[in-house]
Amino acid sequence: MILAYALLAVSAFLAPAAPVSASPASRSFEATYVATIEEIPAGLNRLEVWVPLPQDTPAQRIRNLKVDSPYPGAVRHEKQFGNSYYYFSTDQPRTGKLEIRVSFEAERQEVLSSGLLRAGQHEGPAALDRYLQEEKLVTLSPRVRELARRITYGNTTPEAKAHAIYDHIVNTMIYDKTPGTGWGNGDTERACDVAKGNCTDFHSLFMSLARAEGIPARFIIGFPLKPEAEGTVPGYHCWAEFYLPGRGWIPVDASDASKAADPKKRNYLFGNLDPDRIQFTMGRDIRLDPPPCAETLNYFIYPYVQGDGHAITPVSIRLEYRNHPSGGAASAAAY
Repeated sequence: MILAYALLAVSAFLAPAAPVSASPASRSFEATYVATIEEIPAGLNRLEVWVPLPQDTPAQRIRNLKVDSPYPGAVRHEKQFGNSYYYFSTDQPRTGKLEIRVSFEAERQEVLSSGLLRAGQHEGPAALDRYLQEEKLVTLSPRVRELARRITYGNTTPEAKAHAIYDHIVNTMIYDKTPGTGWGNGDTERACDVAKGNCTDFHSLFMSLARAEGIPARFIIGFPLKPEAEGTVPGYHCWAEFYLPGRGWIPVDASDASKAADPKKRNYLFGNLDPDRIQFTMGRDIRLDPPPCAETLNYFIYPYVQGDGHAITPVSIRLEYRNHPSGGAASAAAY
């Protein structure tokens, strides 16, 4: 029997301190995140599952969230980055395939740099320190520091340095998902070696180079939305944000920019973000509660599945979405 957990999320969009010059676009839709655990092995004494959930941010509002799971659970919150997830455990689980569906309604707002300039958000030093540190794959090796120094040479402000880093990545990295080549782990050192990868690799390199120059940077992951009014998205998308004092967190999408032929779009994706996406979680090297979770997660968009203390794979994900009739796709046309 399918058990349903419903959660109503209430929040408001970040309101600028003063009117901005351009009205941000928005997109309203309903969606279902579908996760499939391909094989629960026989003989397990205990099964535990952690399922990432979308949540309210300054750029998005989530309503009518519901989790359909074959086992009852509860929503929990990871402490370091504030991510939400649905956790359940069961003894002597049924074997075979297991599917979990997370349905919700969302309104996603375009992020405009002009709005961030006027909003003036602030973070304290303690909150920012986490986003200056080295992580397992987001490294600060000597060659990363030297590359950051060379890329940003002559730039004196954090914003100018971040822009130089972004331009370097967009112009030198190749978006490439050739099977079996190691892409998708978000490994800065690999990105330096081969200058190829997917969005995780692009933005790990951006974060490493920014942090090497003392600029806090963080990792965001979710799903892209297609221009069509409804469809299925077979995989995740990620981007990054860097922090500027007095302005707050500034988005960049270097991997999408690298695929764009239009230089205006490349410029737009530094500091601005279209509404054709949904954010799920934030951060790298994520430790989930309750313990003992066997692994620190590289990033959190797939459910983490554990049987008798050991990770269970494979797990596949997809996002099914449909625009609301009253508020469909509204991508920014002017970059």
